Amino acid sequence: MIDLQRLDPPPAGFPACTECPYWRTGTPAICFTCANDGTAPATPSVATPAACEFCGQALVDGSCPNTVCHLEDRWFSRIYTVCENPEEMWTAICRFKYDEDKSWAELLGRILVGYLEERREELEDYDLITTCALYVGPEANRLWDHLRLILDVAHREGPSWPFAPDLITKGRPTGRFLGIGVEERRAIAEGELREALAVPDPARVEGKRVLVLDDVYSEGFSMREMALSLRQAGAAEVAGLVFARRKGG
Repeated sequence: MIDLQRLDPPPAGFPACTECPYWRTGTPAICFTCANDGTAPATPSVATPAACEFCGQALVDGSCPNTVCHLEDRWFSRIYTVCENPEEMWTAICRFKYDEDKSWAELLGRILVGYLEERREELEDYDLITTCALYVGPEANRLWDHLRLILDVAHREGPSWPFAPDLITKGRPTGRFLGIGVEERRAIAEGELREALAVPDPARVEGKRVLVLDDVYSEGFSMREMALSLRQAGAAEVAGLVFARRKGG
């Protein structure tokens, strides 16, 4: 990882990104290292007894707090987490996703590529990197795809990675997960969301190992449905790739 202390001028420090001299001119290596405080990312593949073997989340009383990690029909193999500073990352995501400050796509795209490069030996075996499907049609609450913007930046910053947008599509709006309980989330996911998802071209995913990008892993229901759609279309393996793990995000 890059030595941030040797940079002149020094980075402002994540999440003070808008004050950073590298806000628009940085590299994936700089932005990723700063977002993680210069520490290497954790991963389920080296999970300790204090972390979930599937998502890497810290265990609570010996158990993962995320419901989907306990299900046998999880459909995804694991969750890779880009940033190990969940609250700081959640602040950045909120500014981007809810305040609609689209300039954050530049930063998040660089952080994503920095993570992929840091873990190249493990992640280069995945055949495709796509996003969770979002509905942005006339009935949508948000008329832009925030994950697609990040993927577009990532493709520019890391063109050697197999970014493949639109592998999964969502044909209509579904109930929102924010502010409701776990069972209500699960009902929406297994009902409305499952029915709304489609893989338009199964030949693109047949026999492939696929990474699915989302902003936050908070329970796992959305990622589970994306993985189910891809597996039913013939994908050999599906894993999640998220910017942060945050319970209740």
